[in-house]
Amino acid sequence: MHLPTFPRSMAAVRHVQTAFGGYDHRPACPEGGIYEMINGSAADSPLFATRPGRTLSYPSTGQPNGLFAAGDGLLWCAGTALYHNGEAVPGCTLTDTAKVFAELGGTVLIWPDKIWFRPADGTFGSAEPSWTGTVTLGSSDDTGDAGRANVLQADGAGTRFRVGDAVTLSGFGDARNNGTYILRGIDGAKLIFDPNTFVGSGTVSGVTITRRIPDAQHACSYGNRLWACAQDTVWCTKLGDPLSWFWYEADENGAVATAAWSVDVGAPGDFSGCAATGSGVVFLKPEGLWRLYGTRPDNFQLVASAALGAEQGSGRTLVTAAETLYYLSPAGPARTAGGRPTRIGDTLGRTLSDGAAGTDGTRWYLSVRDEKNAWHLFAYDTRSGLWSREDDFHARAFARRGGALYAQDASGVWRFGTGSTAQMQSLLETGDFVSGSPDCKRLLRVQLRLEAEAGTSITAAVQYDSDGQWHTLAAMTAGAKRSFTLPVLPRRCDHFRLRLTGTGAWRLLSLTRTETAAGPQH
Repeated sequence: MHLPTFPRSMAAVRHVQTAFGGYDHRPACPEGGIYEMINGSAADSPLFATRPGRTLSYPSTGQPNGLFAAGDGLLWCAGTALYHNGEAVPGCTLTDTAKVFAELGGTVLIWPDKIWFRPADGTFGSAEPSWTGTVTLGSSDDTGDAGRANVLQADGAGTRFRVGDAVTLSGFGDARNNGTYILRGIDGAKLIFDPNTFVGSGTVSGVTITRRIPDAQHACSYGNRLWACAQDTVWCTKLGDPLSWFWYEADENGAVATAAWSVDVGAPGDFSGCAATGSGVVFLKPEGLWRLYGTRPDNFQLVASAALGAEQGSGRTLVTAAETLYYLSPAGPARTAGGRPTRIGDTLGRTLSDGAAGTDGTRWYLSVRDEKNAWHLFAYDTRSGLWSREDDFHARAFARRGGALYAQDASGVWRFGTGSTAQMQSLLETGDFVSGSPDCKRLLRVQLRLEAEAGTSITAAVQYDSDGQWHTLAAMTAGAKRSFTLPVLPRRCDHFRLRLTGTGAWRLLSLTRTETAAGPQH
């Protein structure tokens, strides 16, 4: 007589994971990847850790319109006010619109208002001064040609301009007098130009004198010049002078090494951003980029490349970190170190737009909106190449001062890397665990090795076969490094995923799961 035999029990297998990949929100998120994350960080890679704190350093009200690091201070716009290190600049009222900043030699230019501001003494003024009135044509001496003039008597105009400015004149009935000329001297109400500059004599009403600057949409500083772009045009200032944009005079040798410069690139579409890199200035449109070569106006060249450009509306994402330029392209986050740009954001699993970005030196922070109109703050670690997601922080601008990263949102200016994390909510959700097998399996046990600040609480849960139901395994109060063993009620499944939620700061050092095979699906 033969007794029936029972199949041998399946052996239990332990899988130990000590390296955790970055954020990967794609359906094919691999085992060990992190499908969803709140307030995580890749700074301690290969471990998983929660992010450092943030501190609201400068609360403010009004529409957040821009943030800029100027010298040793911070400069920002909220509503119509300009703030420097937390104090409103007296008497400075701006338009309630997004700002573009650029600094050269201690002078900050602010567009579209075309205002200059000097943080050292708190002074400001118009970067595009203009005067309109009646002028009297005359000569400064008797050496000029008959019927020609080089002096304009213009009451009140002299205080608005500087000797050496390139000023644009308009409103003359004789069109030969309209144009841009170098202002050689100012003597009270007299504006003195080169001999024989003007035709005629007498008084002329309705004349306008302006020192122009371009209507920049993007700007940066490089090579002792300010650079700007808008629509299809690129400009740079005279060498060392942030207020001289249309000064084209040659020196005594005929060279224009110090002159301003401009060019139309002749490509469809508007520029979407520009940035200074270690090797020069880069100008971008959504469908391409232009790199600047040369050292002076007579050898400047913009060389075009049909490559990933910057997404329109995300000019504030252009940031240089670790000698590499990062930005948001129409195809997602991208980077270039002088060669052809490459995409780096496929693991984010979303279509992104309307970004702003900054860096603390090693991480590129990207605040951006997805196709569902939800905001995200992502961080790309330039050392490990891993992404992390922090939260829904909607930054309008970033700036780095004194090695610290600051960001502006609707509540004010925040400093990253400081502040308490005791009440910070965090989440780690893994991708699907299939253990390399299409067969069913049973999860028997989970072991977590954790390190946390005193008082941190962490809850572990499991979900089977993507059914949307999370089953709590245990709630833990962690502290110094230790392991927690979490028994699991075995359940036959095709796949499962784990989720850890916490309050406070903590690190996950290892995750061990014990499983047994459960045969093929029927």
